[in-house]
Amino acid sequence: MLRAALAGVVSAALLFAAPDCGFAQSSGGYSRPTGGGGGYGGGGAGDRAFSRGASSQALRQYRSMQQPSARRPSVAAPDAWSGADRRRAPAYGGAPFGGGGFESMALWALLGALSASDRANYARDHRDDPAYQQWRQQAEQQAARDPALAAELQKMDPRATPAASPSGGGIGWLILFLAVGAFILLWLRRRRAGARAAAAAPPGISGSSVERWRVGMTIPLDPAPFLLAAGTTKVRPPPEGGMTSIEAIGLLSDASARLHRLYLPGRDAFFQIHLGADGRTDECRYFSRLDEVTPADAAEWQLWLDPAQGMIGWPAFQTKDGKTYPRAWAPGSTRIPPRQMQETVQTLQGTSERQLQIMLYAGPTGAPLPAPAHEYVLVAAVEAADQAWVEIHVGIDVNPASLNLAAVPLEPERSAG
Repeated sequence: MLRAALAGVVSAALLFAAPDCGFAQSSGGYSRPTGGGGGYGGGGAGDRAFSRGASSQALRQYRSMQQPSARRPSVAAPDAWSGADRRRAPAYGGAPFGGGGFESMALWALLGALSASDRANYARDHRDDPAYQQWRQQAEQQAARDPALAAELQKMDPRATPAASPSGGGIGWLILFLAVGAFILLWLRRRRAGARAAAAAPPGISGSSVERWRVGMTIPLDPAPFLLAAGTTKVRPPPEGGMTSIEAIGLLSDASARLHRLYLPGRDAFFQIHLGADGRTDECRYFSRLDEVTPADAAEWQLWLDPAQGMIGWPAFQTKDGKTYPRAWAPGSTRIPPRQMQETVQTLQGTSERQLQIMLYAGPTGAPLPAPAHEYVLVAAVEAADQAWVEIHVGIDVNPASLNLAAVPLEPERSAG
């Protein structure tokens, strides 16, 4: 069972060594555009937050590269890998990790290609396989001398504890204990600071990192931007009638920014909102679904998410009509990792979560003012429950004042008495 899977990984590793032989050329009618992404002349407050977050990540990567003694942990996050790194079995101490055996090298290639959550699932499902146990034992021997590797192994399989070296095991556990204690103290301090900020916030503005609107609320719709954009964008306008209800509310968050979504009935369209430091809406866009793609195999997913050449994060995105949209978040001429975001979706039935690898692109509409100047393309790989797909939305800017969006706290109101 495991041997067959590892054999498949070796075949996939050969694809990395020769990307032109077996790399999917298209998926659902989409492929990487040729040429660079060009420039993006717009940029709202949310765009700047995401671009600055990407730039901060790039700066951290640059600084880590300047440290000559720094070593990368063996089980690294996929975004830390370059295409060249994935074409060979990683080395620790000058030898292939896992002792140089065929299965150990193949298992390394498999784990390196998976996300952190997928590695944990793999470890759980194959914990009793002899090949995995042998690899794990060798990994723990290395981890006894490398705290970074030990931490990654602990994330992947918490039930397994790296073996302590005879000379430094006690010191290692002491360092780990002190690190955990420091983390708990820092977390408690930040939680208290957040509570104080929330208590000091003025009425109507949440001091916490989460702010919600009500599921089922109705909001007015100004038809002007949709009429002005007609014929110049791929956006499908919301139903006419002047008012619409909110079927679900979503919150997308990562380390650098948060976005709020107000889903219209049917969940095929939504308003996406960014809040400024004062809690007021400083960016609002309307998106409608353009397409959905369900990659059928690993080669198709590679076309979307490959760290070196994946379409999500590529300098530009090309829709099926041939129009090319430069990247709006952190514009540039090379691929960057998509934003890793978690979306919490609230409906009348309850709350659910899904994971997104997402990137925003934008191009000029060519329509004269006061028509919307830019058309946006939002591309995301989505994982929810036991399903995964790629969704593509197109959008335009909307004046937030026309929506009359009043914010309410996350916690439900308590009745008096």
